Amino acid sequence: MKDRPATSKSFEFLEYSPPGSVAESTDDLSVKKDSFWSYCGPLLSDPEAIPSSLHDWTGAVLSNPLLPLLLPFLAFANDFLARNGLDHYWLTIRATKATTEFDRPRWHTDDLFFSRQGGGGGGGGDTQTIGSPPKKKKKKKKKTQGEQPKPAPDLQTDWKLCATLLGPSTLFIPAPHQAAARSTSRSAKQAVPAADDHACTSIRCAGCAAAADAVRNRLCDELAPLGRACAAPGECSFFRVGPERGAVHSEPCTSGGDRVFVNVVPGSRDELKGLVARWGMGFPRSWWVAPGVLRGHDGA
Repeated sequence: MKDRPATSKSFEFLEYSPPGSVAESTDDLSVKKDSFWSYCGPLLSDPEAIPSSLHDWTGAVLSNPLLPLLLPFLAFANDFLARNGLDHYWLTIRATKATTEFDRPRWHTDDLFFSRQGGGGGGGGDTQTIGSPPKKKKKKKKKTQGEQPKPAPDLQTDWKLCATLLGPSTLFIPAPHQAAARSTSRSAKQAVPAADDHACTSIRCAGCAAAADAVRNRLCDELAPLGRACAAPGECSFFRVGPERGAVHSEPCTSGGDRVFVNVVPGSRDELKGLVARWGMGFPRSWWVAPGVLRGHDGA
């Protein structure tokens, strides 16, 4: 049985490094191109255990080494997960150039990562979030005589950690207004013409995109009076996921500069092994993708 963090809040900011040391380390860091690096496996408690693919990725897409910034947060995350009965995670580092894409917030909540209905999301799967158009409901199949009911989903973590190593931090609706923000988000989604009124003809469906944009614009206006909160330098964000207690958050405005963001999805060995197996990968696994650069892989 996995332990749960004691806090009942939708999100909380936790200090992992003195603010001054973070500011000094980012002075000469910049992003060459949009890309990400991922690792799925046991906690990387020893710096020597960090896959070599991270160094390959850093050299290809960043101006300087990332470890001086990453290791303090990684040590904090490893300890936090261990204290909560977890010893595996899906770690993703995303580097992005300055963009105007998030000049208007994209308020949403994250799905439960390993839910049978959620599609194993958490950043890479087919997930449903508050603030996105509703998915088309499938008809329930009638049970045949003698058919055994499907087992209920295993208890799972309903939280994750994230930190920004370069650039602005993730935005959150302030804690006292989180419940109201979730309610407003659900109402906005229901008010938008349903995405299941059409048949999707491609992965990038124009109908679904239009519905998502309509919800995003409505939430940007309706949630604006509630204010915003974000982690300070040297702090990371703990936040809940799922429809009931998930924290309403958004990517920050990054038109002023580059950003390097770390996402930590905790889970059991079986959950994470099953996740990468869907993509035909072994376990543990690390990999990285950068447009215009040969994709790197590492089996450890």
